[in-house]
Amino acid sequence: MERVTVLLAVACGGASGALVRYALSGWMLKRFPLGTLAVNVAGCLLIGLIVGSLQHRDWLSPTARHFLVMGGLGSLTTFSTFGYQSVQLWVDADYGLAAANVLTNVCIGFAAVAIGLWLGGLIAPGEL
Repeated sequence: MERVTVLLAVACGGASGALVRYALSGWMLKRFPLGTLAVNVAGCLLIGLIVGSLQHRDWLSPTARHFLVMGGLGSLTTFSTFGYQSVQLWVDADYGLAAANVLTNVCIGFAAVAIGLWLGGLIAPGEL
């Protein structure tokens, strides 16, 4: 039964995070064209704040943690997880792996989008 509770917490958190992302991105884009950046930065700040404070205090139940961190923030922005993992590598003094994680995710992600747009017919091969 516990597994079902965790899955429901992540699913409900994910739905909530997706709705917040949709609303926040739309609201931000009307004010300035950096809505995705704002959502990503907010998610990174929140994951650092929540996970950092959970290391010293047990103020959330495991179900609430799954709802908030895995579901809510994971849906709001997976960039927060990427940022957290990269910083954790840095804090663990694995500087090379931290840098490689950042560069690899950004470069391969950029290339994958470009290839997807090309395969989807939105951009021509010469535009890559």
